[in-house]
Amino acid sequence: MASLLAVMGYEVTLLYDYDSSVRGGMSEAFLSYDREPISNFVVECADVVVRLADRGPTHLSTDYVIADCDLMRPGEKGEEIPFMQLGVDKFGRDLFGNMIALGRLLCVCDVDFTDQHLTEALPKKYIEENIAAIKYGYGLDQDSIKAIVPEQAASSFAERYAEKVLAGTAPAEAVELASARN
Repeated sequence: MASLLAVMGYEVTLLYDYDSSVRGGMSEAFLSYDREPISNFVVECADVVVRLADRGPTHLSTDYVIADCDLMRPGEKGEEIPFMQLGVDKFGRDLFGNMIALGRLLCVCDVDFTDQHLTEALPKKYIEENIAAIKYGYGLDQDSIKAIVPEQAASSFAERYAEKVLAGTAPAEAVELASARN
């Protein structure tokens, strides 16, 4: 994403933290971007976190999480999508799940790009598949995510319902259902 944003003319800072001693070890990246120069590159509260593994920073607060399945933590707002499985199902290899996640992140962050931007920013190996996977992820909307992961919709409803009941207020879904029946 940093390379793409730089190609698009954004100011970008990218801080990596990864275990280089083990292939497939934990990797974290902290990205800040803006049209203006960035004065503070330290990320204390992220607008969006992408979580593709069960390891990672626990100290970082976030407004929204995009996660592979079963990686959301209690109380987090966001979505779970089976990125690695989609990589295999749609493009033949799990590594394209990362590009699907990138596409979803670009969509959530409202970053519009062109094929030219992607071609300039991405490595040449698997360029066509990577672009297709990014576009696929970008095209995911809430309805298509619910169709891919129907139990997510049910668990999200159950969580919202429980929160409302515990707070002593009627859940919006129940109010809508009751008004529709009248």
